[in-house]
Amino acid sequence: MLQRSWPLPTDRLVLGAASLLASVPRLVLILALAAVLDSSLTGLFLLLTFTYWPEPAHLVRAELLRVRALPYIESARAIGLSGGQILWRHALPNAWRTVRTAFPLSLSALIGLETTLSFLGVGLPSEMPSWGRTLAAARLDPTAWWLVIFPAFVLAGTTLALRQLTTNRISA
Repeated sequence: MLQRSWPLPTDRLVLGAASLLASVPRLVLILALAAVLDSSLTGLFLLLTFTYWPEPAHLVRAELLRVRALPYIESARAIGLSGGQILWRHALPNAWRTVRTAFPLSLSALIGLETTLSFLGVGLPSEMPSWGRTLAAARLDPTAWWLVIFPAFVLAGTTLALRQLTTNRISA
């Protein structure tokens, strides 16, 4: 689909970096990096982005490889469209459908990860509300069962709703 005009093997570099990042357990990597970074919303966002990008990257790559084999890409090549035009007009819009479908599932996983980090005390700053921090605070009073039940139900409901949204998009 695209001619090699790049001097660097971009695909190999991106996949190698993704494989290297995936070889370390995500929670261990985040805890190690959180010890170095400051506890802020921006820091947490950068930390989660840095550790979570391999999954969407693999998904986009797989979809682009699938789309590249479709007949209309050959037709676009035959009428003389450049590689960039094919990529931006045809390949990425068709790959975006699958990425858009998988997005709620990724968001569900990121919510669970942020909750875990906040529960452990390395997530959001203490002045920001978090389900993980609420659940961690409930450990101080084991007789107050409602401090655990309601945040846990809301967290479970949110993640299950996001997963159901993904299931509905796949079956539609």
